[in-house]
Order: sequence, then structure tokens, then C-alpha cells
Amino acid sequence: MSTVMFEKRFLLLTISVLEMLLFSGIIYGWTSLVYILKQEGYFSDLCDISSANNTQQNTQILLSTNASTQDAPRYPECLEQDETLTQWFAISVVASQVASLFAGIALDYFGLRVTRTCFSVLMATAGLLLGFSTREYPYVYLVYPGMILVGMCANITLLANVTVGNLFGTRRSTVITIITGSFGSSPITFLVQKLLYVQFGVPFQHMCFTLSCLCVPSLLATFTLFPRRKFIPESQQETRKDSQETEKLQQENKSEEKNESAEPTEETFIQVVTSRLYLLHLAYMSVMNLNVIIIVGTANIWFNMVTGNNNGQVSFWTDVFGFFQVSNVLVSPLCGFVYDLGLRGHAYGGPTRTSRRRAAVPVFVITSLTSTLVFFFAALSVWDTPSVESSTGLLMTSAPDMFLTFVLHILSRAFIYGGNTAFIANSFPGRHLGRLIGLSYMVAGLVGLLQYPLIGWIKTAGSPLYVYILVLMLSVATFVHPAYIRYHCRTGPTKEGRHPSQATPEKSENGHLKLEVSNPKETCV
Repeated sequence: MSTVMFEKRFLLLTISVLEMLLFSGIIYGWTSLVYILKQEGYFSDLCDISSANNTQQNTQILLSTNASTQDAPRYPECLEQDETLTQWFAISVVASQVASLFAGIALDYFGLRVTRTCFSVLMATAGLLLGFSTREYPYVYLVYPGMILVGMCANITLLANVTVGNLFGTRRSTVITIITGSFGSSPITFLVQKLLYVQFGVPFQHMCFTLSCLCVPSLLATFTLFPRRKFIPESQQETRKDSQETEKLQQENKSEEKNESAEPTEETFIQVVTSRLYLLHLAYMSVMNLNVIIIVGTANIWFNMVTGNNNGQVSFWTDVFGFFQVSNVLVSPLCGFVYDLGLRGHAYGGPTRTSRRRAAVPVFVITSLTSTLVFFFAALSVWDTPSVESSTGLLMTSAPDMFLTFVLHILSRAFIYGGNTAFIANSFPGRHLGRLIGLSYMVAGLVGLLQYPLIGWIKTAGSPLYVYILVLMLSVATFVHPAYIRYHCRTGPTKEGRHPSQATPEKSENGHLKLEVSNPKETCV
């Protein structure tokens, strides 16, 4: 029986990882998708004659030696086209994160099977809409609902698969980060489409129809392998034991009033979302998600600036950036390892909620540091290159420096989403998991609407330099989050097992571990 369970656990994990790669965060493969759309001439009618002539003078047609694209029609490109496509990318990302709250509610109240069915149907519909779209009016507008549905599937797929981590006990954080890392590597879907499109001339529409067909095996797995409700985490057994110990301690107190005040009640959803810790985490996650949206959404503009609008080099850096994003699934377990390592270092006699929160500090510090460095180097790359090279010795448009920026971006992204899911799963009651993760992505998505004025600012300034500097300053501000957790959890519990501000003299005879168990509401907020 144990062998069967072992095999089934890894079968479910394999299915989850494959679904994450195919269906989840593929909207973040935008740099590959937008290249195909521009080559197909989507919204090229927005380019007037002067901008079209300017584009043709400064742009070389991609891979002119490639037989599959040599005879393809050449469509004009312009900033207005970039702005339109980038804005719809922003809408798709926002739709992804707004839909995550409803996905969390569906997961908590209707179960896993309903949630999985939703993302399969939505992704199949999105593939059909993109497949039937063309550059001609009115079919070009099918791209809008298609991209929005692709975005909506992102976090729905994540929430539907992240509960698989509950099957792996003490390795739960590592498995969760593997699944979220697959989310970060899912841009491989559009990257493979771009390579097939460029190298072998496979029509974009045919690849979209294939993506829709891949949803059928996912539906079959939903009704044959996955439970109707949820995977039950092993921590629920610990919670029951804690409740039994608490009841024994309460029975020792003869006073009826003390019994009522000490009765263990798990934090409600409202209490969690209004706590200072969760609100600060929402602000942190919103800034970090905005960082990802900006760097991915402006990547095509960024590559055009650093290459002087050389279409061949833009394609090269787009492919390199895509391959780096694919490696996210290999980097993400590092986040889980750091989290679990911190948990072992802070667990005094056994993991408690406070120790699980302290364990997140190194994860958040690494995330803030790498994100800050990404935008520091990105800002240098679009600044005055000669002055930057003379003052810093760095030529940020060179291949090694671009590679360094990509590596930092992948590290940051792996720790952003993996750290968010692992922190919420380890720091708050499990019965609110779906809604708490969904709410974090929804708020982050709403803050992501700031990309609209930021893209307009780029168009006005003619460069993303000032936007990168602004996001750099916001990244520096995110160090407040780990500092807050570190400060408020800096001292161990008192002999009553609580933070000094929560000590109760009447229970001084109880042991440290017992009282920490007996007060499950003990938090660092």
C-alpha cells in the first residue's frame, strides 16, 4: 500500500508539473508571443507611413537565410503597436491575478475537481480564440479575449496544483516551490511556439489548436486521479494533537472564565487578512509582482534599445531570455531549500507558527536583493552607455552583463512566487489557503494596473530608464517586510511560551512548548 501511495504521489506531482508548464504562467512568455504577433502583422495598421519607413530603415528582417520565413510578408513595426500589445499583456496579467481570488474561493468551497475543470475549459477556449485570430479586422480582436483567458488560467492552474504539496509531509515547502517554479518556467510553451514558427514555419494558429487539444488529458486526470475536494495535509494531524493537549491544559484550570478565554479558536479569514503581517505581505507581493510585469512587459522595448532596433539581435535576446525563464523550474527548489533550512534553524523543539514565519526572512531578503539588482543593471543598460562604462567599468549591453541580469531575474522570480505560496501555506491556517493565496495575487494584479501609466511614461520619455529607476526604488523599499518579521519575532517566547507583549502571568507554571501550542493565535503581528 505504501508503495502504491509513493508511486501515486510522484505521478500526481509529475502531472502537476506538466500542467504548470503547459497551461499556467505561459502569459509570461510574452516576449516570444509578441514577436510572433508582430511578425504576423497584428495591429501593424496602427503604424503610419513615416513610422513604417523609419522601422524598415532600422530593422533587419529576422533570419533572412531561413527558408521558412524568407518569403513571409514584411509588416511595419512602431511604438504604437508595441504600446497596444503591451497594454493587452498588462490586462491579461491583471485578469490572471484578479481571477485567482475566485479560484481560491472555488478551491476552498467547491473542491479541487471543480477548480481543475475550470482551468481546462478556459485554456481550451483560449487556444481556440487565438487559433481563429488573424491580422484582419474583425478577427484580430479575438486576440483580446484569448489573451485574457490565457492570463486567467495562470493562477487558477497554480492553485489547483499547489495542494499536491500536502502529500509530501516535511518536504512540503520544497514540493510547493517546485510547482511554483514550474509556473515560472511555463513561458517555454510560447518559446517553443516561436522556435517552431521561425525555424520550421509552423503556423501560429495550428499551434494554438494543439494547445487546446492538450487540455483533454488534463480533464481525464481530473476525474480519475485527483480527489473531489482537497489533499489533506499531514499538519492537520498535528493540529488535532495540539487541540488535545490544549484541552488537557484547560481542564487543569478550575475557573470557567479561564476555560473560555483559553479555548483554542483558529484565526478566522477576516482576522488573517486584517493582520499587519498579512497586509504588509500584500504590499510586498504587489511590488514584487509589478517588478515581474515591468521587466517582462518591456523586454521587447528593452532589447530594441540595447541592440539599436536590430531585429536579428532582438530575436536572439528574446530566445535567450525565454530559455532563462524556462530554467525557473530548476532554480525554484532553492527557495524551498532555503525556507526549510531556515525552518530547521528556528524550530525550537518543533516547528511553531512563529518559527515558520521567521524562516521566511532569508527568502524575502534574497528576493528583495535580486530584484533590486535586476533593475539596477537594467537601468544602466538603457542609460548613456559610454558614461556608464567609464564610471563603473560595466558595459551593460554586452552579453555577459545581459546574462547576469537574466540570472538575477530568474532567481528573483523563483523566490517571489515560491516564497509567497510557501509563506502563506506555513504561516496561516490551512483552511484559508486558497483564498489567502488568491487574494494575494488579486491585490498584486490590481497594483499591476500601474503598468498602464508607466508604459505611457515610457512612450513620452522615449526610454524605460525612469520607469526602471522608479521600480528600483520600490524594490529597495521591500526590505521593510523581512525587517518587520525579523524585528517582531527577534526574541524567543517567554517562559509562558508567548511573545513578551502577550505574556500572561497567570500561566507561569506551564512549559514553553505547551503554551505555544495552547495558544495557536500567537503571531508576530
